[in-house]
Amino acid sequence: MNLKPKNPNTSILWDRLLFERDAELLRSPYYVDKINRVYRFLKNGKGKFLDIGFGTGNLERKILSKDTALEIYGIDFSKKAVANAKKQFRGNFYVARLQKLPFENSFFDFIVMLDVLEHIPKSEAKKVLDGINKVIKKNGSLVISVPLNENLKEMNREGTNFNMHLRQYTPSIIEKELGLSGFRVIRKEFIFAFNKYYFLKNVIMKIFPNIRKPNLLLIFARKR
Repeated sequence: MNLKPKNPNTSILWDRLLFERDAELLRSPYYVDKINRVYRFLKNGKGKFLDIGFGTGNLERKILSKDTALEIYGIDFSKKAVANAKKQFRGNFYVARLQKLPFENSFFDFIVMLDVLEHIPKSEAKKVLDGINKVIKKNGSLVISVPLNENLKEMNREGTNFNMHLRQYTPSIIEKELGLSGFRVIRKEFIFAFNKYYFLKNVIMKIFPNIRKPNLLLIFARKR
């Protein structure tokens, strides 16, 4: 009898991991650059903004440190993350799962989901993206990031899948899934996880893109 493997991504686990790793993430130029790129896309936006899986709220902190016309919403299945956000930030934060978004149809102008989809079983990905499509307005913007080229099979075999990823994405897979759920990709950005000389090395990668594989894909899409 084949039993479905248990998803290791639990709210209790991420209550702990989110805050254990936050200081390390904020020292990472790779992570900070990702947040800054998303902020630059959002900074002149107006309307309702939803961050799915906002974690420790580093994007919200960036947005709220500037003048913004965005009305901020966030969901996370970590109760600790939601309690922390309610104390720190002006906005609307809820404990919820992205498989069942607690919002009306066509409610949001912008939705961001960074480093979340890889934690969702393949069998649930279409439902998740369809649900996002329902709550975002026509021509609304969706920003998603997924890791690339991490060799998930080897990580699982060696016991080094510390981020509890369930899927390994490629640009073609995520673009196809977005298309099937009613989104049109308008821009892709590839990010390389260099620890030293980060910005210089990323400039070099733009000039010579084939000398190393990227570590993250940032996709900007719109609802058709």
